[in-house]
Amino acid sequence: MRHTIDEAAKLVGRTRRSLYRAMTEGRLAYGSEADDRRYIDTTELLRVYGAFKAPSQPSQDAMSHGVTLPADLAEIIAQAVAKAVAEAVEPLRLEIQQLRLENAEQRLIGHDKAPETKVDVSLADDCADIFGSLKARH
Repeated sequence: MRHTIDEAAKLVGRTRRSLYRAMTEGRLAYGSEADDRRYIDTTELLRVYGAFKAPSQPSQDAMSHGVTLPADLAEIIAQAVAKAVAEAVEPLRLEIQQLRLENAEQRLIGHDKAPETKVDVSLADDCADIFGSLKARH
C-alpha cells in the first residue's frame, strides 16, 4: 500500500521533515506519480523504521509553522455549527407555531373558511377502473 508523506509520518511517528531528510540521504525509497507527489510503500516504511507503534493517545497534527491542531477539530466544528443552526432555527420554529395558532383561530371564528376542493369526476372514474382491473388480476 502506498502512503503520502503525511500518512507515513503518522504511521512511523516521525515528522515530515525527517522523512524528507531520509529520502534525500537515500535511506528511504519513494515513488512519485503524475501529480509530482511523493509516495512511500508500507514495506519500505517497515524496512527502514520497523513495526509501527500504536499511538498511546490521539495524535495532534503539527503544522510546519508551529500551530498544533487538536485531533477532534472536526467534532468541535460540527458542534459549533449545530449550535449556530439550532439558535437560528428556534425563532423560525416559534414564528411558524404562532402563525399556525392564528390560522386555527381565524378558522374557528369563521374569518377564513377552508377552500372547497373540486374533484374531477372523470379522473376518479379512471382511477376506479384501474384499481378494478388490478384487483381482477390478483
